[in-house]
Amino acid sequence: MISKKYNEILSKLEENIEDKRDFNLAKSALSDLAICYMDELTKLSENYNFKVSNFETRLSEIERKLSEEEASNIVNLVESINCPYCGFEFNVEYDDTKTETTCPNCNNLIELDWGEFEDDM
Repeated sequence: MISKKYNEILSKLEENIEDKRDFNLAKSALSDLAICYMDELTKLSENYNFKVSNFETRLSEIERKLSEEEASNIVNLVESINCPYCGFEFNVEYDDTKTETTCPNCNNLIELDWGEFEDDM
């Protein structure tokens, strides 16, 4: 696109500037301007790519930390229970609305007392 437009402008200059010296001067100035423009675009693109790369690195780190935190929270949301009837130890997911569970070993109903579980986290 830029190359096509650049060539169109050069053609117009060549058609309308009779003096060869003036044409070469205009052509040189136009080339210098195009090079400056391309250099500026390159710098902007490199800066943008650098920022995107840093953003992606930071995002990966945040995702990793969140994943670790979620795994930690999942561990914290599980409470180990000893059945008072048979002594079988099993895990129960913390839910303060749940007041009882059944022992998977002896099938007796066990009343749950979460106590100060949230303060232990």
